[in-house]
Amino acid sequence: MRGFKNTLKPVNILSSEAEEKVHVATLRMLREHGVVFEDARALDLFRAAGQKVVADAQRVHLDPEFLMATIRKAPSQFTIRARDPKNDVVIGGDNLVFAPVSGPPFVMDRERGRREGTVKDQHDLIRLAETIEVMHHGCPEVACKDLPVETRHLDMLYDQIRLSSKGMIGDAWSTVRAVDHIAMMAILFGGREAIADAPVLLGIINSNSPLVYDAPMAEGLIEYAAAGQVNIITPFIMAGATSPVTLAAAIAQQNAESLAAVALAQLVRPGAPCIYGSFLTGLEMRTGAPSFGRPEAALGILGSAQMARRYKLPCRGGGVLTNSKIPDHQAGQEKVMMLWPLILGGVNYVLQSAGWSDGGLTASFEQMVMDAEMLEMIGRFFAGVPVDDESLALDVIGKVGAGGHFLAQEHTRRHFKTEFYFPAMADTQPYETWVKMGSRDAYERATERWKKLLASYVEPTLDEATDEALRDFIARRKRDIEATL
Repeated sequence: MRGFKNTLKPVNILSSEAEEKVHVATLRMLREHGVVFEDARALDLFRAAGQKVVADAQRVHLDPEFLMATIRKAPSQFTIRARDPKNDVVIGGDNLVFAPVSGPPFVMDRERGRREGTVKDQHDLIRLAETIEVMHHGCPEVACKDLPVETRHLDMLYDQIRLSSKGMIGDAWSTVRAVDHIAMMAILFGGREAIADAPVLLGIINSNSPLVYDAPMAEGLIEYAAAGQVNIITPFIMAGATSPVTLAAAIAQQNAESLAAVALAQLVRPGAPCIYGSFLTGLEMRTGAPSFGRPEAALGILGSAQMARRYKLPCRGGGVLTNSKIPDHQAGQEKVMMLWPLILGGVNYVLQSAGWSDGGLTASFEQMVMDAEMLEMIGRFFAGVPVDDESLALDVIGKVGAGGHFLAQEHTRRHFKTEFYFPAMADTQPYETWVKMGSRDAYERATERWKKLLASYVEPTLDEATDEALRDFIARRKRDIEATL
């Protein structure tokens, strides 16, 4: 199994009274204002469950007792399987899983600069993530501009399957894409029944805030739930734009949007695995862009994770995000501001944990390895400070005595490799040595690092019959889709 065990007690940023007020406001919002689902199947499911549906507005008003009873059917913990069982991940409880950047239209590296994403870039990013152990789940994804939009979802998932042995993130943006990706994973894992109760695919479901799920998102949610696959319900809340500017209102609105979608998934298939997702941030009022890495974003993560715990739902928190265009001080500052609330809040799944740059518009090779090194340190932090006779080392202290040193002691040689984390890129040389070695900064060292890791990549073996079945399916589906254009 991949992932960390978060040994910290989660921080509750909201008092018990404040948490209750958010909960009550959520129930009132869903009962009085409702949520729009632009999909006839969704409306029919809610109507059949006895909920008020205003058909001409496609608006569902949820009864509080119904809502709470329904979301309780969602599991609090589940396993997502991978091609290689050692890469399976457990979602929920005290488990923390990191996944790489996903979705930018552009890629960049220090030597070639920023450019539109291509299939080659996609392949290299997948290979790079495969070599980074702290990338526990998922593959990097860019919008490959050299593939046809209508069918590129087929090629992009096939590339993930072929090049990675880790768990997969699928496309849930419409019935067509969702059904195709579920079918491909069924081929890989031995049939639709084989994956129905043991999920292998994770899909991102974004609300169109405020309080709307458009047709493609509702379609994808329904297909994933019906197949027993995982829906990450992630409203994109920008306080001041897609929600009220106050964080209390933003958290409550996000809560309402998330719970309404979790309820829909349970109507489709009771027990369908869901992750309560948060991408809550503020709006940069001077530019109109989302403001990542600010205190309000950190508070949003903590508040969201606390509400997810209330309903016993696993939580996805934003990511290790930045608005910076390159891996500079701003990037480091904003990413740390986003990372620690994820850890302190007890978040379970972190998409966009490495490689995110430029407000999510760019996937950066250097940023990928720099972020990964930061995430690796978290594993050492979770290990804590074990205290026993061996670690207290009183006999060693007595042996060395006052004024001595411990460098030559067997105890030091026995423990230093596990007591200390050794970064691959951080520079600790004397200034003169650093100058002699070329005065390279972190950006340059990161270039060397990702190239070295990429060179070490070994493609995982894919069964020939399975590969042929996948390629046959893709070819047939491309013909079908192209015939409708």
